[in-house]
Amino acid sequence: MMKSIRYILMTLFATVLTTSCIKEDLDECHNVTIYFQYLADGDKDVLYQYMSKVDLYVFDESGHILGVGSYNQDELTKFEAVPSFKLQPGRRYKVVAVGNAYDHTEVVNYATETDFANIYLQAPTWSDPDVPVTNHDYNYLGQKEFVMPDQEGVMYRDTVTLYSSHIKVDVEIHGLPAPDASRQDAGIPYQLSFENSNAQTSFENEVNLSEKGTIYPDLIYDSENQCYRTQDLALFRMDDTTGELNADYCEHVLVLTDKNTGQELIRGNLYNYLVRNADAIDVTKQEAELPIAIEFHGMDVEIKLPDWVIVDGQPDWN
Repeated sequence: MMKSIRYILMTLFATVLTTSCIKEDLDECHNVTIYFQYLADGDKDVLYQYMSKVDLYVFDESGHILGVGSYNQDELTKFEAVPSFKLQPGRRYKVVAVGNAYDHTEVVNYATETDFANIYLQAPTWSDPDVPVTNHDYNYLGQKEFVMPDQEGVMYRDTVTLYSSHIKVDVEIHGLPAPDASRQDAGIPYQLSFENSNAQTSFENEVNLSEKGTIYPDLIYDSENQCYRTQDLALFRMDDTTGELNADYCEHVLVLTDKNTGQELIRGNLYNYLVRNADAIDVTKQEAELPIAIEFHGMDVEIKLPDWVIVDGQPDWN
């Protein structure tokens, strides 16, 4: 249902979020141009380095949706293709930019809610208990509120700054047997999961603390490094609204299970891991990365920093 509403809104707004202007009819001319920027952890705009798609949601002053436009990286890098559209002079509006909303992102409630705190990013399968959530996208969010100049024919220009809504997570698992190469149907025999993971991020770019779930990321076997590992895994952020690591925002529990036997091989509290390794891991950064190594040594197992974090800060597979 929500996808149908989104399609209808985008269709209705298609004539507004375009770049053409009929010069003979000033009523049809655009009077708003929106630019996007992302500064990451510096003071230089690096949006195109991290985002290849931005969706722009436009609301009136009461929070009712007016339309949605979507822009790919090629369009955004061309000056003449930045979002440009027409709004009524003298009125207040809000715009929200969402970066990288792909297969692992669904925006819910934007067509019915007027409070940004109740409009959420979430996994498309979050509401279906029969379909596991495997990942989130590398999402970014930004918003801007403005009043249109109260004169006809005046072009209003503004910039929306986006901020990270995710943490990049790298998990590697050493010391377990490789998949059975003699069986064509042999898949990955282990299941990694993050219990009590943050399930929703609002249009205010704040985690919804009342919604937690379990993420079941896919594992691959890296034969070169002889380990199982995640690939392009992202979780919603774990720092609070003041930019500090907070136990309420990080209730995640890392679990590794043997699929064949159902045996739980390891269970670890992620908050304790982050506190223990605070000198090496900073989850409050915009481009925050969370590296985790699980190492089995016979009957013993530990969760620790990967060796590459100590050496050069980059895994071999990046």
